[in-house]
Amino acid sequence: MKLKYKDFEFTVNPDSIEFTSSTNCKSKSVFGSNSVCENISVNPVVVTGGGAFYGDKGAEHCAVLQNMLKSHQSGWLFIPSFPPIKAFFTEFKFSKSSRKNAVSYTFKFTEDCDDRNPVKKITYTFALKNENAFEIANRCNACVDDIMRLNDLKSPFDIAEGDKVVFG
Repeated sequence: MKLKYKDFEFTVNPDSIEFTSSTNCKSKSVFGSNSVCENISVNPVVVTGGGAFYGDKGAEHCAVLQNMLKSHQSGWLFIPSFPPIKAFFTEFKFSKSSRKNAVSYTFKFTEDCDDRNPVKKITYTFALKNENAFEIANRCNACVDDIMRLNDLKSPFDIAEGDKVVFG
C-alpha cells in the first residue's frame, strides 16, 4: 500500500513517516498531598514525513500537492500499516535538485478532530472522616456502583479519610 491523501497517491512511499500524539494536562496542588495531574484534552495526531519524487513528473506531483494544501478541507489519509485518519493537509515544502533529477519534499498532516469523542473529565473528591461509598455517593450525587468500580473497591467501607475517590 502506498501513502494516499484524498485522491492523490504517492508514486513511492516517503522515506520517513512520523506520528506525534499528545495530551494537555492540568496540575493542581492538593493540601497535605502531592500535586494531581488531570488529563484535560487530547491534541490532534500530527503526521509528518518526507521523501523524494524522481524523474520528470516530480514537479508536477508537487504542484498537485501544493493545490491540495490550499483546499482547507480535511480528507482521508491512508498510511501504510496504520489505520486511516481524517486529516487536514497543513504543510508542504519541496526543493528541486537538478543533479539527481529529483524533487525532495516534507509534509505535515493534522488530524481532523470534529468526529473524535472528547476526553471525559474525571470527577473526584477526598473522603471525609468515617465516610463510606454510600455517604460519598449521597454527598456528591453519584452512583455507589460507579464509585465501587472506578476505585476498585471490594467493599463500600474500604475508604479511609483523605482517600481520593473518583466518581464520574
